[in-house]
Amino acid sequence: MRNPGNNKRAAAVLVGALALVCLAGLGLTAWGKDTKPADDQAKAPAPAPVAPQVQEISFIGKFSCPVKRVVILPFQGIITSLEAQAGQKVTKGEVLAHYRLSPEATLQLRQRLSAPQVKDLEVRLAQLERTLNMAAIKRREIKELAAQKLASKEALAQADKDWLLLARQKGTIQQQLRQAKDISSVDLQVLKEQIGESVVGGKFSSAATLKAPIDGYVLFVHPDLRVGAELPPKTVAFQVGVMDPMVVKAQVHEMESLKIKVGDRVEILPESLPGQKFAARISRLSWASLKPGLENPTYYEAEFEVPNPKLILKDGMKVRIVLRKSQ
Repeated sequence: MRNPGNNKRAAAVLVGALALVCLAGLGLTAWGKDTKPADDQAKAPAPAPVAPQVQEISFIGKFSCPVKRVVILPFQGIITSLEAQAGQKVTKGEVLAHYRLSPEATLQLRQRLSAPQVKDLEVRLAQLERTLNMAAIKRREIKELAAQKLASKEALAQADKDWLLLARQKGTIQQQLRQAKDISSVDLQVLKEQIGESVVGGKFSSAATLKAPIDGYVLFVHPDLRVGAELPPKTVAFQVGVMDPMVVKAQVHEMESLKIKVGDRVEILPESLPGQKFAARISRLSWASLKPGLENPTYYEAEFEVPNPKLILKDGMKVRIVLRKSQ
């Protein structure tokens, strides 16, 4: 018969061996789990960089000449020749048209050049100088009589007072005369610029000219400006402007105005030129709102400078402005 104690010991040994085998298996499994993810992590590729987002800001604006000057017909006149047309390149001082002063305008200019105020002051000054000379002679005679005790001190004081008053009046008139002559000289220079060099020595010819005020291109010609037409005074006959570069003027909302600055590059997309775009930059940004007030939205004026060497961009063209900002 087998010994029961031996059987128990054998069973205990068997159970211990099985436990060791299980623990070894668990240890291998745990080691494999710890090392395998580390190897996989070492071999995994690096994450791709995130591309920056681009914000697009757009405005609506219109092309405009940066400098424009009008040529006004200063007096009523009859057009005798037309030397310039819309789109023509002109230089400063170039004759745009010839005209002849109307009889009414000629009469007004003659009265203006006669300078009646200057002549009136000259007459008053001459009369006052004679009176002042007589007062000086009287004053000297009374002073001599007073020295001989033949005239009172009161008479001498009155003579001095009369002479001093006349001398002051003479100084006032002389000052007025100088001012009147200065005004007349400036007025004569203005007339020379208005009707040309035909004004010489206070005299003028009825033939006059209209000249370009700046270098540029003729933008506008009055529709009634034709040979033989008589136009009233103060008529805008021509408009001359600079065409290269052009500027685009746009209204920018207050929230968008905080995202842009002078010098930013933009794209200009004219509505009348589909498919074409032009590079430009912000040349001016106002810091004062266009229409202040709580009841109105706040907008600021922005200008964009656009090169125009081929002169295909014209004043008044409507455009869309696109500005792209990376975030």
